[in-house]
Amino acid sequence: MGASSLYEDPALYELAFSYRDVPAEVDVLEAWYQRRHGGKGARRILELAAGPAAHAVEFARRGAKVTALDSSAAMCAYASRRASDQGVALEVVQADMVGFRLPRRRFDLLVAMLDSAGHVLDLDTMVEHLRSVVAHLSPGGLYVMELSHPADFMGGASKTQDRWRLTRHGSRVEVNFTSPPGGFDPVTQVATCRISVRVTERDRTRVLRDRIVLRRWTATELDAAARLAGPIRVVERHGSFGVEAPFGAGDPYEWRMISILERTTDA
Repeated sequence: MGASSLYEDPALYELAFSYRDVPAEVDVLEAWYQRRHGGKGARRILELAAGPAAHAVEFARRGAKVTALDSSAAMCAYASRRASDQGVALEVVQADMVGFRLPRRRFDLLVAMLDSAGHVLDLDTMVEHLRSVVAHLSPGGLYVMELSHPADFMGGASKTQDRWRLTRHGSRVEVNFTSPPGGFDPVTQVATCRISVRVTERDRTRVLRDRIVLRRWTATELDAAARLAGPIRVVERHGSFGVEAPFGAGDPYEWRMISILERTTDA
């Protein structure tokens, strides 16, 4: 029997989202960090809710000391194999992204990609999450959090593509990711999203259908959570993975809300 959840099938998860240009995104993540650190690169990096850990592996390939953290045992095992197969050193930790604790560990850069922080469903939990981030960031370190664009749930034209097709290694993949109006609670801003992944390999087709619960965050809410969390503040916000990609300026290529938070001083 196949996996009933996309998060229980790391290879399928990776295949479904393989349209992302991970090396190009890591280029931008590095550029954002270097811009705030006089051209110096991040050497200690932690990817939160890493899943297959594609970004973590890419950072490790470039010579950084990298840790990937995820709550799923299946994802952690897959990330370890992926790194080993590609000949890179990657530490993998199974833990929840909200209250994680890595004793005596500080990082230059933390990242949460692909709307992973959307699994944090309320303000109190987001503040707890950011306090964990603060505890693991060196002063001046950055946390890059990629979330869905608020236009996707605040009305108007959606910024995020919800259907896509791709072909990888002889497999044809069709993905449908939707957030039905009836599945969105306007009070809590929590949405029950539906995802289906259809994979065709030769004459065999399989379909996985899943439901994913995500909080839809606004920029104002994240700013407030950062103020409550302690010595961390939002210093930049971007609408896509471009070094100078604007957010909230009506740019036609704007499709995400990417917040860069900076650890200030010790509390």
